Amino acid sequence: MIEQIHWSRRAEQSYGKIIDYIAAQFGKPRARKFVKDVYSEVEKLPANPRLGQVEPLLEGARYEFRRLVIKDLTKVVYRITERRIEIVDVWDVRQDPKELAARVLD
Repeated sequence: MIEQIHWSRRAEQSYGKIIDYIAAQFGKPRARKFVKDVYSEVEKLPANPRLGQVEPLLEGARYEFRRLVIKDLTKVVYRITERRIEIVDVWDVRQDPKELAARVLD
């Protein structure tokens, strides 16, 4: 079982921006609920790393990328290595899907 989860700088920044947006638009209680929902899903990954579906926008990449969908509007994109799960991005699905590949595969 993989025990370590690593958040990339990009993932942390994207996640922070989404939290800020939710807090500004819908209030801090809603932002706290979103944080709880994300961590609730991410915490399941060490016991079941293949929980998320393969991310179709990143198929054919050097690594297999998977996604957890949070509340229909956010994806937590990750990959599995021998030692850890790497959260590579937190993506608002209302953005241009082509941008996800450009960001992750750059």
